[in-house]
Amino acid sequence: MTAHTTPLSLILGADRAHEFIRSRAQELTSLDHLPEPVALQFTHRRVLRGDPMVLAEPGQVWTLRAGIDPDDAPAHRLTVKARFTCPPRVLVTDPDDPTGEEDELLIEVLEMYQLATWHARRAESQ
Repeated sequence: MTAHTTPLSLILGADRAHEFIRSRAQELTSLDHLPEPVALQFTHRRVLRGDPMVLAEPGQVWTLRAGIDPDDAPAHRLTVKARFTCPPRVLVTDPDDPTGEEDELLIEVLEMYQLATWHARRAESQ
């Protein structure tokens, strides 16, 4: 994935973005036994690229990237309701669909999208 996305600080604000990135880096340090500077650098790079494996969290709205055929995507916009592991996947809704129907997708599907907005419950609670 090489497409850059909107800076996280513009979506969340500088303080919340910093907290989120440090939290994700601490997870890598703890789970993967990476040195903290390496985990932080890795996380920064992945966030700058808009990598959903690092970014995807409940409360987000992702919009289809330019150049992606809408017929190949589940919807133009997706709202993340929950994130699951093993395999990594997300529970999403289409905010433009009045039925509110939920769908479970592999997290890789979000690579067709870019993070647009985020009501970051996680970053606020830290």
